[in-house]
Amino acid sequence: MLHSKIDLNLFLVLVTVYQEGSITAAGKRLHLSQPAVSHALSRLRDKYQDPLFVRHGRKMIPTALCQTIMPRVLSSVAELESTLHNIGEFDVHQYQREMKFGFRDILESLFFPELSTDLLINTPNITVNSRQVSRVDMEAALESQELDIVIDVLSPTSSEIQHTLICDEHFSLICRKGHPILSNMSLQSYIQADHALVTFKDSAVNTVDMALAQHGASRKFALKCEHYFAATSVISRCDMLLTMPNAYARLLKQQMPVEVVPLPFEVPMLPVHMYWHKQAVHDPLNSWMRAKLLDIAKRVIPPSAQTT
Repeated sequence: MLHSKIDLNLFLVLVTVYQEGSITAAGKRLHLSQPAVSHALSRLRDKYQDPLFVRHGRKMIPTALCQTIMPRVLSSVAELESTLHNIGEFDVHQYQREMKFGFRDILESLFFPELSTDLLINTPNITVNSRQVSRVDMEAALESQELDIVIDVLSPTSSEIQHTLICDEHFSLICRKGHPILSNMSLQSYIQADHALVTFKDSAVNTVDMALAQHGASRKFALKCEHYFAATSVISRCDMLLTMPNAYARLLKQQMPVEVVPLPFEVPMLPVHMYWHKQAVHDPLNSWMRAKLLDIAKRVIPPSAQTT
């Protein structure tokens, strides 16, 4: 039985600190002073005999006990709030929040034109903050709530991280218009050419070069950089070749004088996954955003579109 002296408003404070990751931000959202939020947390800490949150830099990170109880607390608070409305479905307009993404530049270019336009028109109360995160730092960033959602290639994670396939990306060859290889496409002409390579500090073994190795072949690189846009700008002016995910190649073709064609050898598709921490499973806004990103992926990265 719930103790009669427990103030249910304390659980609203708990949920808000959990979602905001900050006592100050929670106070602003609840229109309470920082001492008032701290006092409410203190009362709950006494009841649970647990600190509930520990400070990590500027963030308030939930303890193991807090993470254990939060799914039930979130569900209970949401259920209570639903009794105040005539509708039983989640209403995104009730939330005012910044969603924090871990996207590389290629994914920002693919997802954000459609996502940001949709949010600005239909849900301006939801804003987006995106930054690159290394794969080795991804799990910690999700656990500390520095990021809400990460999209990246399939990587090993612990059981604390949940993920789902968002798309399988194909690789294509991109080169300047009129490039000699367009009239003589072969594995031999491909490996004889100079190549540009887009790589990241924490990149795993390159899928394309692994496929080439199966043919006993390798590429020679005249340029290595970290951004596909820069590499495409270079290869549009010379005879270097660039091999890259097809969806972004098609996007760059609309902006630069380049051609996108199939590779003269088979490269396995690149599985791209969406990641979130298990503590966000019962966060309705996180769930709503994940569904929206999956829907956008179906349109911007169609599974059957390999080249244009």
